[in-house]
Amino acid sequence: MNIQQSTLVFKLSKDSNFSDLDVESDIKHFIADLNGVSVDVASSITNKFITFGKSISNMNGSFVIVCDFSFDDRLTIVPTLQEAYDYIEMEEMERQLEL
Repeated sequence: MNIQQSTLVFKLSKDSNFSDLDVESDIKHFIADLNGVSVDVASSITNKFITFGKSISNMNGSFVIVCDFSFDDRLTIVPTLQEAYDYIEMEEMERQLEL
C-alpha cells in the first residue's frame, strides 16, 4: 500500500481533540501539521501527543509532527511534510525487516 494512502495528515488548532479523528481502517500513519502553531500551544498538548503516538506505535503505525521548532525530545518532529512521509517510509521498511 502507498504510504500516502495509509496516512492521515491533520492540521492542529488550539481546539483540536484527538478523539474527534474519524479514521478509516486502512489509515495507520498520522502526521500532525503544527505549522503556524505557537510553542506555548504545542507544549501545552505534549502529553496528548505522547499518548497518541504510543497508541499508534502499538498498532504498528507511525506518528510524526511537522513543526519548525522542537518542543519535546520524546516526539518525532520534522520541519516539512515531505520529511514526515520519508520518516514514515523508513519506519515501514524497518518494520518489514524485523518480520
